[in-house]
Amino acid sequence: MGTRIKNLQVTRVVDGDTIKVLLNDKREFLRLDCVDTEETLNHDSKPRTNAGIAASEMAQQYFTNEHGFLTKVDIEFDGNEPTEVCLEKYRDHHGRLICYVHKYGENYNLKLIKEGWSPYYIKYGSSRLYHQEMMEAEAEAQAYNRIIWNPQTNEHSAFRNYAILMPWWSLRASIVDDFRRYGQPNGVLSVRLDYPKILLAAMKQQWVTIFCDLQDGITKWIGNSAIIHTGTKDHSLKLWIPEATREQYAPIVHLINKRYTGLGRGYVYVSGQLTMYRDKPEITLTSLQQLSDFCPIFQPESSTNSPSLIYNKIQN
Repeated sequence: MGTRIKNLQVTRVVDGDTIKVLLNDKREFLRLDCVDTEETLNHDSKPRTNAGIAASEMAQQYFTNEHGFLTKVDIEFDGNEPTEVCLEKYRDHHGRLICYVHKYGENYNLKLIKEGWSPYYIKYGSSRLYHQEMMEAEAEAQAYNRIIWNPQTNEHSAFRNYAILMPWWSLRASIVDDFRRYGQPNGVLSVRLDYPKILLAAMKQQWVTIFCDLQDGITKWIGNSAIIHTGTKDHSLKLWIPEATREQYAPIVHLINKRYTGLGRGYVYVSGQLTMYRDKPEITLTSLQQLSDFCPIFQPESSTNSPSLIYNKIQN
C-alpha cells in the first residue's frame, strides 16, 4: 500500500482522468496514475473522440453523489514516503499530483482500465503497486471489446492508434524499470524525484548522472547554441550545447533528435558537471559520452569533477 491521504473533497471533475480536490486549503489538480482517457477537446497530438467525451460524462456521474454533490475521495501515491515528501515528489510537468483515487474503497484508476475507458498507461513507467491488476484489467477489457477497444465507439470520430502507442509505451516503461532497478541504487538522480539533491550538487558544481526524458528535444536556440529543458516547470534542468551547429558538437544534436525525441526512447542517462545558471541547474554537453542508454557506475578518482565511467550493460 502506498501513502494515502483520506477524505478529500472533490471540487471539480475536469475529464475522465483529471479531477481537483481540496487539500491543505488549496485546490489541487490530480492526474490519475497509469491511466489516460481520451480527450474531450483536441489537445496537442491527442484528438477529441467519442470515447473521451463519454469518459468525461462518466467521471462526472461517478464523483457525484445521490444528492447531486461532488463526493469525497482518498488518494494514494505510488510509494510509501512521508506525506510531505509525496506532495513534493509525485507531480507531473504541469505541477499536478500523480496518484490513484479511491472512492468508497474502489480504485478508480483500475476501474477505468477494467471497463475500457483507458489503456494501462505506462509511458512514464509501470505501476509499482498495481501492475499485475492493471495488466489483467486491460486484457479483460480488450477481450470483451470494451469502450476504447471496440471499433464502433469511435466509428464516427477520430481515434487513438494504440497499435503504435502501446509498443512505444512498453519500451519507455522497460527503461524506467531499469532505472529503478539499477540507476537509483547506483546514485543516479531523477529530475522529478531528486530535485533538491540536484540543486545541492549544482551549488557544489559536482559531477553527476541524471536520468532525463528528452522526448521534446531541443526547446530553444540562442544563436548557434541549443538548449534542452527537461523536468517540470518547477523542477527544471537545462542542458546546454554550445556552438551546436559546429562539426564538433553537431553529432550530439543529431543523436538527441534521432534517438530520443518524438517516438524515440525518450529517456537517457546524462552525465556532466552541474552548475547554477540564473537560479536553475544546468549541464553543458560537449561529448557524446555524456549521453548513454546504460546506467553508469562511478569509479572513485582524485578529481570529483571528472570521474571515469564504467557502463553497466542493461538490456533495455
